Amino acid sequence: MFGFGKKKKKDSPDSKAKNSETEAKQLSPEEIANIQAKADQLVKQIDASDQADQPKLYDELGGLYVQLKQPDQAIEAYESSLKIKEQFGDAYNALLNLYEEKRKAAAVAKDDSAIEKWVGKTNDLLALSKRVMRSNY
Repeated sequence: MFGFGKKKKKDSPDSKAKNSETEAKQLSPEEIANIQAKADQLVKQIDASDQADQPKLYDELGGLYVQLKQPDQAIEAYESSLKIKEQFGDAYNALLNLYEEKRKAAAVAKDDSAIEKWVGKTNDLLALSKRVMRSNY
């Protein structure tokens, strides 16, 4: 019923390749231009908006940068969101993922200082989560 004691089926190399192809969907030049135009518009909107509205706009901007495969800009946008308002949400979750990707890339490159940087940023983010939890109770 639950499959206890049964061996798991291994994915075939073909199915792994198909999964990675669908995950790494390439954007067309037109899609890239549209997303970049939205990002540029959001930057202007952030500059003109009240501080209370900015976290949501920064979250949206970070998401656009993730789509454009610009992780450094996405990190900057998400960090700006959390500087204004410390909260759980899109920025927090996305930063955890982006920091982990950066740490993995640093580990592959065997760059100890970069590994320390990204582990430190992850620890800072976890400290933020503790502050948010404590402030809610």
